[in-house]
Formats: sequence, structure tokens, C-alpha cells
Amino acid sequence: MANRLFLLIAVLLTMAPARAQHMALGVGAGTDGISVEMALPLGSHVQLRAGYGIATGLLGYTYKKGISVPVHPGDPSGQSVSAPLSVKLGMNEGRLLFNIHPGKSGFHFTAGAHFGSPRLLRGILKGLPADYNTAGINVDGYLVKATDGVLEADIYAPGFGPKTFSIRPYAGMGYGRAIGDGRVGFSVDLGAQYIGKMSFWARGESLTGRTRQVELPGELLENLVPAYSNISEKYLRKFVVWPTLTAHIFVKLF
Repeated sequence: MANRLFLLIAVLLTMAPARAQHMALGVGAGTDGISVEMALPLGSHVQLRAGYGIATGLLGYTYKKGISVPVHPGDPSGQSVSAPLSVKLGMNEGRLLFNIHPGKSGFHFTAGAHFGSPRLLRGILKGLPADYNTAGINVDGYLVKATDGVLEADIYAPGFGPKTFSIRPYAGMGYGRAIGDGRVGFSVDLGAQYIGKMSFWARGESLTGRTRQVELPGELLENLVPAYSNISEKYLRKFVVWPTLTAHIFVKLF
């Protein structure tokens, strides 16, 4: 599915210059990361934007007080220690968007989708006890281990896509034109992506040395992190949209 969607965008961008009277190249920044986009008009009221954005590691928050985890991952009821937690943006995806201008001004509605990697956020636990480096956590025959006391896990939010590939519909509004009368265009957009149900994933290794991303079950997370139930109830189950505020600058190529 991922290859087909990326191929579709590549075909559109390849064929578009031969049919379009104008085309613009733009860069943007916002809560969906840093992006590069191509834009072209589809008539007088619609402008197509297609591109790619990345937000991995750009912004984050560190909970220095830490969260309580068991000293031995196989003994959740035993002694516990506090481990600092950092959470950072993890998005890395393509986007296909349509700006719809109802009038002659720059005001527009936008509809489309972001797609690609399902990773929304990345969590990093540091200072974990030695057992997390050696014994690890068993998930369906795969061992999830820390490296030098550091364990990384991703929060996936696939929207309407399967668990390992995201299709996140986007709707919003903004002001400005990607392709206007002048050489340079500016636009600001505010909207939201539907991200769907979130889940935790981490890199696991089998006894034969095979590695892959494995989903961490809720029961396992509750045993490892006593506060997980409250976090899940307050945020993960209710937070189904990602607010998106972006600013773009476009340069008309022709």
C-alpha cells in the first residue's frame, strides 16, 4: 500500500508540469514537522499540494522526575526505581492536500491526507536497571531490550490505515495561496489530522536474531508502568486528532 501511494504522488508530480500552466516549490514548518511541497493549480479555485514532511526528534519534553518501573522486568510487583522519560515528535510522512478557494481572496479550505510511517511520538526511558539490557521484556517470542539502560518505544497512530502504515485524513482552513499573482506566496493553515487509536511499539529481537517492531500489549505496559492505566484513560483513548498549525512559503517556478 505504501509503495502504491508514493508511486501515485510521483506520477502526479511527473505528469503535472506538462499539463499545468504554473507550478511552485515550497517549504513549511509547524506541528507536523518541516516539509517540502510542490503545488499546482487545478482550475481557478483548487490548488494541489503534494510533498513530504519530517518531525522526528524536532520537539520534545523531558519528565525529569521520572516514572516508576520495576527493577526486574519479570517481577512487576517487586522493588521499583524512577527512570527519566523523554517524549519527542516522531512523524515522518507524505501528504496530498487540496486547497479550495471559494473566492478570489487567499482564504481557503483544505482537505486531504497525511500517510506513511504510523509513528506519531517517540518515548525514551533512561537509567534503567541492568536486567533491561540483558533479560529484556518478552513480547510474543521477541525480546525488547534496553541499550546501556536506554529503552526506546514508539507511539503509533495509523488513522484509517493498518497498524504499520498510516492514512490520516486532514481537514482545515487557512489564508494565502501556494500559487498567487506574485513570484513568492505565503500561507498559514490551521486544521487537524484524524490519528485514530494509539498503540505502543518497540524493536524486538527473536532467539534467531531476527528483529522487527512488536506491539506492546496494554497488560504488559500496566505491569511495567503503574501509571499507564491513568495515562491511557485520560489521553490515549480520547486523543484521536492531532492539531496542525503550519506556515509555508512558496516560490513560483513557472
